[in-house]
Amino acid sequence: MPKPALTREDVLDAAARLVERHGPQALSMRRLAAELDTAVTSIYWHVGNRESLLDALVEATVGRLGTVRPAGRTPRQRIVSVARALRRDLLEHPQLIAVVHERGLTERMFVPAQRALIREVHAAGLRGARAAAAVRAVQFQVVGYVLVERNRERAPARGPGGAARWDASAADRDPPLARALARPVDSERLFLTSVRALVDGLLPR
Repeated sequence: MPKPALTREDVLDAAARLVERHGPQALSMRRLAAELDTAVTSIYWHVGNRESLLDALVEATVGRLGTVRPAGRTPRQRIVSVARALRRDLLEHPQLIAVVHERGLTERMFVPAQRALIREVHAAGLRGARAAAAVRAVQFQVVGYVLVERNRERAPARGPGGAARWDASAADRDPPLARALARPVDSERLFLTSVRALVDGLLPR
């Protein structure tokens, strides 16, 4: 049975998988051809040279992140849902996001989420500078939180005595606080707590 004809989408999907597994530096035309079991000339025919391939990969990544569907009955709930979706996309595609950033298109990547947030802050009654500040605050909260999460993932694991520094004196004589701080962070729960508090502070009651 003959192999299905190779398409441009096949090439971009394989390139995305390579980048996600091994980083942008691993993406070469020869390696991509081997991944697809085809000739290098076939890759060039579909996507051009490596620079053109990276441009197409960035466009595909931005397009993939362009579908934002807020969920919830109220503007507050829908804003939180946009923030959760944006965080999930940033965490699930770190290498592709890095390529987008390197190509200078980071701001464009955030446009769909910004548009969704603008609709929701308008629905909540904000306009003008206050609406802009709310949109940016949510976006910066998400990006900053993801950066902290990534740094924690890359940090060396703490030794057995790592939790000992959270003693009662370090926690201002609050033993329950010390015990809570010594436990592993529930990143998803903490994110929801922080973004909900932010949104509650930004929107009119």
